[in-house]
Amino acid sequence: MEAKVLPPQPDLTELPGEDLTTSALPEVAGWIAIYEELAAVLRSVIARADGSEEVHQLRRNLAFIEDRLMAWRDRHAELAGVVIDHKAHTLTYGGKSIRLTRREADLLDFLLRHPKRPFTSKQLATLAWQNSRLSDAQVRTYVMRLRSRLRDVGLEQVITVERNRGYGIAGSLGRSAE
Repeated sequence: MEAKVLPPQPDLTELPGEDLTTSALPEVAGWIAIYEELAAVLRSVIARADGSEEVHQLRRNLAFIEDRLMAWRDRHAELAGVVIDHKAHTLTYGGKSIRLTRREADLLDFLLRHPKRPFTSKQLATLAWQNSRLSDAQVRTYVMRLRSRLRDVGLEQVITVERNRGYGIAGSLGRSAE
């Protein structure tokens, strides 16, 4: 049985039209959505590959996509002007700082890294806090408290509620989106 020779893979650096220096938050959110979808598809393909020879290359591609996704999420946070210090549990925006609880900081960070995407209470409990035992009422309470605290720095409208879909981040963040 002859070994299968794989064609050379292109050197992945960026997709056509991609520009990490863009200052348009909606464009950044679009690239995050694209890379999230690509990562999900590749994870599914890898899970079904059953030890095929292509798995190594697929995993390399997935690592590249996850790196790009992280770069776009970092760019989104940078453009939004929101800085979350996880050790001190503080949020700084527009020259103002507020203290957050660990769960509030984790929730805001998670939502900011997944813009324009709603999450149910159960999804937030599992994905933002890795705690599937939190009830919907507990998640709602954390969201309400966080929204109240964000008012102090001018971000009261940043967390949105989509009926029957969940909580998300607004397309623009206060003054930084102007």
